[in-house]
Amino acid sequence: MDTIIIISIILLTILIGITIGWLVFGRRKNEVSTIEGDSSHQTQLLMQQLNDSETKIHEIKQRYENLLNDAKGQIHSLDEKLKTIMENGADEEIKKQLDEVNELKKKIKSLQEENEELEDDIEEYRKKLKSKELDFSRIQDELDRSLRQKEQIDIKLKEVVEDLEEKTHDLDVKIESLQFVQEVLTAKRTTDELVNNIHTRIDNLSDYIGGELRDVIADIKKLDDNWNDALYGSGLESWKVTAKKTWIQGKTSIAFVGEFSAGKTSIVNRILSQDDPKVPLLPVSTKATTAIPTYISGGVGTLYQFVTPNNELKCISEETFKRVNKEVLDQVKGVSSLIQYFVMTYKNPHLNKLSILDTPGFNSNDKEDSERTIGVINECDALFWVFDVNAGTVNRASIDLIKAHLKKPLYIVINKVDTKAVSDVDKVEQLIRKTLTESGLSVQGVIRFSSKAPLNDIMKPISTITHNDERENYLNRLSDIVTIWTDEQEKEVISAKKEADDLLKKSNSLVDKYNSSISMLNDHCVTVSNIPHYETRYFGFKECFEMTQSEYSQMINLLQIIYGQDCIKLCDLYNEQMETRANLQEAWSTHAEKRQQWQRLNQCKNILIKKIKELKQ
Repeated sequence: MDTIIIISIILLTILIGITIGWLVFGRRKNEVSTIEGDSSHQTQLLMQQLNDSETKIHEIKQRYENLLNDAKGQIHSLDEKLKTIMENGADEEIKKQLDEVNELKKKIKSLQEENEELEDDIEEYRKKLKSKELDFSRIQDELDRSLRQKEQIDIKLKEVVEDLEEKTHDLDVKIESLQFVQEVLTAKRTTDELVNNIHTRIDNLSDYIGGELRDVIADIKKLDDNWNDALYGSGLESWKVTAKKTWIQGKTSIAFVGEFSAGKTSIVNRILSQDDPKVPLLPVSTKATTAIPTYISGGVGTLYQFVTPNNELKCISEETFKRVNKEVLDQVKGVSSLIQYFVMTYKNPHLNKLSILDTPGFNSNDKEDSERTIGVINECDALFWVFDVNAGTVNRASIDLIKAHLKKPLYIVINKVDTKAVSDVDKVEQLIRKTLTESGLSVQGVIRFSSKAPLNDIMKPISTITHNDERENYLNRLSDIVTIWTDEQEKEVISAKKEADDLLKKSNSLVDKYNSSISMLNDHCVTVSNIPHYETRYFGFKECFEMTQSEYSQMINLLQIIYGQDCIKLCDLYNEQMETRANLQEAWSTHAEKRQQWQRLNQCKNILIKKIKELKQ
């Protein structure tokens, strides 16, 4: 009975395994059929599912074969046992079970046959899949070609888009440039009546000095080129330009220059705020002023202005000012024909005695930019050249430009020193000093600075800078010179009058001498004429003039005196008198001319002094 139970369990296990195999094979067959029907759209999915199916079939087949082998072994063992039983006899129940086993064998065989058919179907499906793979490979190749074409199209499209963006940007810049030029050209002169009056007085005084005063002095003084340039050329022009810069009058003016990202703006802002958070910084980003020199000065309110090449002060809007950058100005060729520099004023108590000039630097390819920068820097009292300690180099072109044109004290600021070790900063400073010394540039001082450094590190050197009022004192010097020349001219008038008076006295003396000589000649002639005396002889019949020997000698001596002395002296006195009269006439003319020149110069001096007083009121 135990044997029957064991056989039943074994047969049941085999039956379950076969049933599971049948179900799995049947489901995979349906899946393969479904995949085949949708292969045109899901080839890749079919491959994945087929691979999964083969893997599972392989696993099930392996388990099935293992079970089958076990079943065969058990069946073989049972066959042997059954054979023994058959030989020895068996009851009906055992026979019935044997019949069931035989039936199961048939089913197993049927399953084996069906499994073989399934394997054939799978093989067929594999062939179809291979064909699909070939189709997929072809489609993949086409897809790859399409992708490559798409990539090329994407590249071209990207180039077109970039080109379009670039052209759009260029167009925007051109539009901004045109708007900027239009607003600059239509900008109106400052409406500040006080400023306009000052500018009018300056222009009138400049015209007077270069016109009437110059002509009057030219009639008196023959000045060399240096004097002419100092009085009427660059000296007058420099005063005129400086006098109109009310934002730097009486203030210490310092200029900052530095390469891009050297930290110049942060330094300027710290100076403006004095590290007081309540004090406003620059109203706009300094990137707007990187292309044109810009004065930053104190005022009652925020005001944006620019100075034209003919030194007119005009106002612009904040929007226009913000529009200024190197990219926009590159579109405006010859910007110097429109703007010399900007002037930005705003309320800041720390700018009462200080004016700061922000410059674009010397590394511009535009010669006009560099020359314009040097020009305004020389109007300041000192230049601060800012270096980034991380740069480690000195711009040679900037050195050459400074050496050739800079006439002001030079300070070096090594900025961002907190980003380097002290030894590295020492090396940078040594390099800068060595380079500048070899180039022949004198440096007043080297300042190490950073955002964390005490503000006094840079304010202390600034406090030692002396305001150069040479240009501001031009009028005082001119007034002194004209006064001196007027006094000298007055002395020449006095000297000319004295000379004329002396010649008049001499002429009168010569007249007296001439009259005396004529009188003496007359006396000598009368004496000579009286020496021969009239005599009558021979009873009155013979009359003649007679003289004695001594009388004859006397007459001869007198005639010699008359001929040798009196006539010659009289001629000499006459000639001398004529010469003296001519000199006297010339002296009178010289005196009159010098007196007239003195009167004109004295009048010009008085007008000059009056105009200077009016300008300073």
